[in-house]
Amino acid sequence: MKKFLAYLASHLLALAIGFGAGVYFLPILTAGDGPSAAQVTQAVGKARYSAVLKKDLPGSDFLHWAQGTVAISETMIAFEGKIAPGPDYKVYLTSEYTGSKEDFMKIKERALRVGEVKTFERFIVDMSQQPVDLSRYNTVVIWCETYSQFISAAQFR
Repeated sequence: MKKFLAYLASHLLALAIGFGAGVYFLPILTAGDGPSAAQVTQAVGKARYSAVLKKDLPGSDFLHWAQGTVAISETMIAFEGKIAPGPDYKVYLTSEYTGSKEDFMKIKERALRVGEVKTFERFIVDMSQQPVDLSRYNTVVIWCETYSQFISAAQFR
């Protein structure tokens, strides 16, 4: 019986490690090609606002963070930097600064979801189909929808 329990425990541990590795590496393996540095530079040149996403926000941790510069206009949001790999990242605009999961959950229903993040170094969210009135917002938030996990935020005005 002890051998069976040891055998079962070792296989469950291997399964858990494999599952965890899959959750971490699958987004990296399936990430699309992001925009080129030149495309991001061009988008940044058209931006009305810019802000810095910081890695050390209260709601970020060693697995959930973003660090870099975000540029915002009525028709796009461009990011240059690094984001911790993960699934189902969304970009929101909010009218209040939020630096943690708890803060974001309080205002999420009033936040505007503007796009998705499919890469982990650079991205451009195209909002040209429905330009955004930026006077209603002051913060960009990156959020993991699947796990309700705060990634990062930056106040741009």
